[in-house]
Amino acid sequence: MTLLEMVIAMALMAIVIAVFYQLVSVAVRGWAGMEGQADVQQVPRVAVQRVLGEVMQSRDFMIGAGGTSLGLVKMTILTADAAAGATTITVEDASMLVSGRPIVLLNVNRLERVTVTAIAGTTVTVSPALSAAHRRGESVRRTQSTLTAAASAGATTLSVASGVEFQVGDAIAVEDEVPLTITAVAGNTLTVTPALTQAHAAAEVVQPLSVMFRLSGSLLVRCVQNCNNPANDIVVADFVAVPPGRQLFSSVRSLINVAAAVGATQICVQSVAGFAVNDRIQIDRDLYGARVVTVADHRRITAVDSVSNCLTIDRGITSTGALIDQVRVPAVEMNMLASRFNDALQQTQEVPVSSRAFLRN
Repeated sequence: MTLLEMVIAMALMAIVIAVFYQLVSVAVRGWAGMEGQADVQQVPRVAVQRVLGEVMQSRDFMIGAGGTSLGLVKMTILTADAAAGATTITVEDASMLVSGRPIVLLNVNRLERVTVTAIAGTTVTVSPALSAAHRRGESVRRTQSTLTAAASAGATTLSVASGVEFQVGDAIAVEDEVPLTITAVAGNTLTVTPALTQAHAAAEVVQPLSVMFRLSGSLLVRCVQNCNNPANDIVVADFVAVPPGRQLFSSVRSLINVAAAVGATQICVQSVAGFAVNDRIQIDRDLYGARVVTVADHRRITAVDSVSNCLTIDRGITSTGALIDQVRVPAVEMNMLASRFNDALQQTQEVPVSSRAFLRN
């Protein structure tokens, strides 16, 4: 082999190595970009699933004005039978219960109200002793109350049927107005902050919230106590925005505009926008008090009339549908636009995430 042939062979080999290196570099950058993209997308998805996972453990929800806040009324269940005369119960999760506040144990035909005196893990001590036996699987939740007098927009005090359900620092909702924080309890009068932004009629439901999610600037935060103090916020996701034309939290709902009698299979509402055939709907809210058990009607839509704004349902309602009653699909939709920096691509990317979750049955 001559010197010239060796030089040519080495030049050709160098070209081959250079091309191979470029191919490998492109593949590595592509793989790193894909991994970075997966990481960018994973973070907001985990945040959304965390929020909606709590929705699925809740019995009720309230969405604040503008859809930037979500209040949840969480429930738990008995994980073991409790005999009549027992002073302790074992629950799935006691985090939503508060020592010193009343709770209800509920099955399909009976309610019992007791007061929590101590919580140790999932064991809850109650007083007085249970008057009846309760079976594993029964629901347990904090009690709520109702307004005994109308409250005007701008008011900072509420008159309720029973003030013992609440304590200072509780995050509460008045129907769908959230978040409100109790700053004082005097008998059956609650002082709240901030002031009410809308008027509320007597008999509207007032209930303590187990958890609050809200958008604070570009942060999605979670709070369970004294939610008017930012120091109590826990950041769930950062660099969060609301997609154009959407709400962070939303649900399909409307108010009854024609009173419906017991047994009615047609419900007329202010607007049928968003409702669809086969949707499961809830009419009004559950109310569990010392002497009253009002369980919301759950029905399925069989027809939607957009001309008359009426919904036909599969079974007649069991209580009168009043004009202030709300009809809704018991599900929360969450739409989030998260900005994340992709280290591999060295650029900021926007990741839209949408998902939906139904309340716990």
